[in-house]
Amino acid sequence: MSLVLVAEDSASVRLLLVRRLEMSGHEVIEAQTGDEALGLAGNGAGVRTPDIVLLDAMMPGATGPDVLKRIKSERPELPVIVISAQPDLALTEEWQAADARLRKPIDFDDLLSRVETLTS
Repeated sequence: MSLVLVAEDSASVRLLLVRRLEMSGHEVIEAQTGDEALGLAGNGAGVRTPDIVLLDAMMPGATGPDVLKRIKSERPELPVIVISAQPDLALTEEWQAADARLRKPIDFDDLLSRVETLTS
């Protein structure tokens, strides 16, 4: 299965995402700030990097749009799913580089399906 980076500042949402992904057989690494997410998503020499990123749109530190932009400039092949409570997220230009966008509350069947599709 895939190594998924869950970048979410809410501990309860992050825990729920981690549990659902692990129950589906994925390995998970976690970040609670945008800066942590960037560090974990990078091209670390000899360090396993994620196969996909779940990115909360509103992150402390480096903002969600900043994280998405940096990931796509450094690792354009890395799929990023942006998760947000904002209803018009797909309409804003700053999120167009995302491979998928999901709204909170999260439909976990849809999320898992997208993770499978984007990592296969």
